[in-house]
Amino acid sequence: MTNFFRERIKESINNSNLQTALDNNTERRLNGRAVAFESIPDWRERRQRAHKIRADVIDNLDEYLNQFIAKNEENGVVVHRAKDSKEAIQIVLQIVGADGRPPLHKLIAKSKSMVTEEIELNHALEKENIKVVETDLGEYIVQLRKERPSHIITPAAHLKKEQVAQLFHEKLNIEYTEDIPTLTATARKILREVFLTADVGISGVNFGVAETGNICVVSNEGNARMVATIPPIHIALMGMERIVPNLDDLSLFISLLARSATGQKISVYTQLLRKPLPNQTRHIIILDNGRSRLRNSPLKESLYCIRCGACLNACPVFRELSGHAYIGKDKSIAPYPGPIGSVISPGLMGENFIHLAQASSLCGACKDACPVDIDLPKMLTRVRAGKVNSEQLSVISEGAGLNQLTKLFLQIYTRLSTRPKLFAFSQTFASLITFLLSPFSQWIHLPAFTGWGYSKDFPRFASKTFRSQFISTQIKNIEPKSIQQNVPDSPIPTIPIPDSLINQ
Repeated sequence: MTNFFRERIKESINNSNLQTALDNNTERRLNGRAVAFESIPDWRERRQRAHKIRADVIDNLDEYLNQFIAKNEENGVVVHRAKDSKEAIQIVLQIVGADGRPPLHKLIAKSKSMVTEEIELNHALEKENIKVVETDLGEYIVQLRKERPSHIITPAAHLKKEQVAQLFHEKLNIEYTEDIPTLTATARKILREVFLTADVGISGVNFGVAETGNICVVSNEGNARMVATIPPIHIALMGMERIVPNLDDLSLFISLLARSATGQKISVYTQLLRKPLPNQTRHIIILDNGRSRLRNSPLKESLYCIRCGACLNACPVFRELSGHAYIGKDKSIAPYPGPIGSVISPGLMGENFIHLAQASSLCGACKDACPVDIDLPKMLTRVRAGKVNSEQLSVISEGAGLNQLTKLFLQIYTRLSTRPKLFAFSQTFASLITFLLSPFSQWIHLPAFTGWGYSKDFPRFASKTFRSQFISTQIKNIEPKSIQQNVPDSPIPTIPIPDSLINQ
C-alpha cells in the first residue's frame, strides 16, 4: 500500500461531510436493495442462472461478439473494434470530424458511461477544443467540480446538498438555495438546451444482445434516451464483455441490475436500440483495453460484472473512503473503485493500481451483494498474490501491493506455521515477550505508527496455549469410565444401559 494511498485514506476518514454523505447514500441503497429483492423470492436461483450465463458468454466471447457485430451491420449500425483506449479515442475523434465541419464547433451531449471514464474520453475531446457536457445530473455536478465520479452508480455520492447548492450558486449564477426541486429544475433547463443543440450524442451500453444486435441503455433521468435519439450522430461505447446471448437472458439481468444498483424493481428508462433513426448515424465502439488479457488470467470471473455498484455499497472499506480515495501510484484516481474496482483496475490498467486490493477486510459482504455471484474475496486475494504487467497477469508467490516489512512478517509466519515444534516454541516466546511489554495489563498499547495503534490495543498472549492446557487436563475427567470400557475382542466400544431405562 503506497504512502499516497494511506494519506488519502486518512483524509477521507477525517472528512465529516464525506462521512455523512456516504452514510446517507449507502444506507439508502442497501435498504432499497433489501426491499426490492423481497419481491422476487427466487432471487437466489436467478443469481445462479445469471452467473452461468455470464460464464458462458466470457468462455465463448468471440462467437457472441461476431454474432452481435453481424446483426448490427445488418441493422445499418457502424461497428468499430478498439484494442485500447488510444484507438477508441482516435475512432471517436474521426467520427466527430467526419462530416467536414471543424471539430472546434462541436458540442457533445454525453450520458453516463464508465467506459468513457476508463479511457478518459472527456479529457481527450476537450484537448481538441470539443465541448462535452455530461447530462446525468450526478455526472454534471462532478463535471462542474472538475472531479471524477466517486461511485459507479451515484457519481456525486460524496457530496451533501449544501455543497451542490454552493456549486450551482458559483458556477450557474443562481441565488443560493438548498431546495432540491429548484436545483434540479436549474440543471434541467440548461441540459435541455444541450440536448436540442448537440451535434453528437455519446452513451454507454449496459448490455449488447448477440441474437438481435440490440443495445440496452438503462437510466433513471431519461437523458440517455435524449442523447441517443436527438443528435444526428450517436456513438455508443461498450466493453467487449457486455454481451448477453438473447432477449430472455437480458430480461433476467434487467431484473437483477436495478434492484442491486438503486433498489428499484426496474429503472425508469430501459431503452432497447436497434436500427438508427432516419437521418441519424449510429456507431458502436467495442473496447478491449486489456479485457482479452484479463479473460485469460486467474481474474477472468471479474468480467462477469454488470456494473451495478452493489459491492461498493456493501463494502465496509468503501463506505468509509468513497471512490476518490482509490488512487494509483501516480496519484490518478482509479476509474473503478470498491471491491470490483480493486480487481478490474489493476487487471485492465496494470501495476499502478495493484495495491488497491489491500483495501479490503475480505469479509465477504461484496460476494453476498453481487447479483451474479462473483467470488470477489477470492479475486482480491489473487490480486494480492499476483503481479500485473503489460504482458500478462499470473499468480506468483510475491504479495502484490504489500510493503517489504509486511512481506517479511508473512514469510516468517509461513516458516513458523509449517514447523510444529518451532511454532509451539514461538507461542511460548510470544507469551513471554508480551508479558514483559505489559506486565500489569492484559492489553498492549501499540505505537501509533503501526496503523492499529491509532484506535486499537492488542491483547496479551495467554501464559498457556490451548494445546498445553488440554494435554495437562486428565482425560478421565473428560470421558466417563463407562465409555472407555470395551467388550473383549470387539473393536466397537459399548456403553452400559441402566435397567431403569430398559424397563420403561
